[in-house]
Amino acid sequence: MNSKSTLIWLGLALVLAAVIFGLEKFGQVPVVVPVSLLADLKPAAVTSMQVTLGDGTALRAERSNDVWQLTSPIAYPAQVASIEGLLDVLEHLTPATIIPPTEVRQRPNADEEFGFVNPSATLTLLSGKGRRLLMKIGARTAPGDQVYVQVVGVEGVYVMDADLLRALPRKLDDWRDTALINLNGLVFDQLTVSNATAVLELQFDPAQTLWQLTRPVAARANNARLYESLQKLQTLRVTRFVTDDPKADADAFGLQTPALELTFAQRTNVATRLQFGKSPTNDSTLVFARRAGFATIVTVPRNLLEPWQGAFNQFREPHLVALGTNVTQLEIRSAEPFTLQRHPTNGWRVVGQELPVDAGLVEDLIAALNRLEIVQFKDSITEPDLPTYGLTNPVRQIVVSAAGAGTNNGVDVVLATLTFGGTNAGNIFVRRADENPVYAVPWADFQRLPVAAWQLRARPLWNFASGDVTRIVVQQGDRRRELLHAGTNAWVLAPGSSGALNGVLMAAIEETTHRFGNLAATAWAGRGEEDRARLGMGASGLGLTFELKTGAKYQIEFGGKSPENYPYATVKLDGQTWVFEASLALYELALYCLAPPPSVP
Repeated sequence: MNSKSTLIWLGLALVLAAVIFGLEKFGQVPVVVPVSLLADLKPAAVTSMQVTLGDGTALRAERSNDVWQLTSPIAYPAQVASIEGLLDVLEHLTPATIIPPTEVRQRPNADEEFGFVNPSATLTLLSGKGRRLLMKIGARTAPGDQVYVQVVGVEGVYVMDADLLRALPRKLDDWRDTALINLNGLVFDQLTVSNATAVLELQFDPAQTLWQLTRPVAARANNARLYESLQKLQTLRVTRFVTDDPKADADAFGLQTPALELTFAQRTNVATRLQFGKSPTNDSTLVFARRAGFATIVTVPRNLLEPWQGAFNQFREPHLVALGTNVTQLEIRSAEPFTLQRHPTNGWRVVGQELPVDAGLVEDLIAALNRLEIVQFKDSITEPDLPTYGLTNPVRQIVVSAAGAGTNNGVDVVLATLTFGGTNAGNIFVRRADENPVYAVPWADFQRLPVAAWQLRARPLWNFASGDVTRIVVQQGDRRRELLHAGTNAWVLAPGSSGALNGVLMAAIEETTHRFGNLAATAWAGRGEEDRARLGMGASGLGLTFELKTGAKYQIEFGGKSPENYPYATVKLDGQTWVFEASLALYELALYCLAPPPSVP
């Protein structure tokens, strides 16, 4: 006999000894408590569950296509978390003690004693394979922290922890879904909104993946607002189930003629409808509501419905355009017309002009167009209406195009043609060529759009190293001084120049020279001598000339201030005068360490 066989026989002998000991001492075989009472229960296979409460109320929920629905005592969407939570508790249910069948049979009133004649709850579970499980939950044990449980068809009584009772529903509302609607499982492509001020319809356009307004007029919808409103609707929770009576007086709840009605449809088939009425007399923060197909009337928070209460125009897209990153051409038709085209390398050029273009300023232009917000809508426009809005002789027109693809064979596609006309009350009227209405946008925002190509010139002006500078000539009115470069952080005053230099000041002059060596415009303000005079350039302004070892000279002159308090400055580029807004910090640094000291009387 090998050692493995010896161990097996020894184990059997120990089990037999334990049985004999139990029979001799207790007259019964010791009970082996199972790990799980319902080890064979598979929650995912359960298709129906009914809990009959002690008062006889039967709550039944059925699962179809992985969706739980209450079917008794009323039909209503079920609280999935509560039902599946109970199934999870049942799956892992572990008895604390088992009262064996022999002992149960020895008790003549066992059913009354354990509370199974009028159980506190009875559970009935059906699975997809036709399996039926019936469980009775009886009375609590004397200490009250445990409860007796009986599985019908299985002999014996189980003593379970009373925590099981907390997983059971106590009333119908415990198993009702508190979400008024589940949009995640709802298929719809049409939405009708009826409120106190408007009746409007929206249609989803799969080609553009956007919602469009179709009633009362065709218009672009405010998709951002719509999705935010739908998200709030998704989070709407029932605060109280008021009544399930199908004969309830709808007018008493303001639901006969709802203050707000939302209808969700797929093509011509209504998927669901939500109705919202008046507030309870004791709480104006709530409103009565019901869902089509259910007699139940509930209360929900009013504030989450506010986005749906707006007038028609509040559901319209508030921006004139929504341009993406695919823009390839911008044509500006104005007093100085020009066309911008994107390079294959993602740069930009002005067609027909040798002008270096600042790609950042072009992107700013596109962003500014996207920011143009509509403040007025004028619908049902006809040709005779156009002169009223100054659109027969527009002040400017902007045509935006993108690279074509597919059926367009690479030909550019016009994204938007914007025609700007007359002004009124701080706004300017504008019309899109592809839409009927006339819109009004703020005049101040329109003024920020460039009117000429030169406004988009590359902003870096020049580049030189401070170590290459030999002299700085400073002129301010009738005062003049010259600073000679004697090495890094070393400067001396030329003969006839006033003032005094120390180590701190010479270091500041070095840093200022370095910054001027990488000069860039903040924004272009004008070009030519006319703009130079208009923007405050004159004899009293600060003028700087940086002379290099090569003999090259770089000159800049400061003048007046812009409305945003930036100093205007001029430079010569390609033989032409350019005026721009300069860095305020750099200008103040130049005044501190370069400007001639005031004349001493």
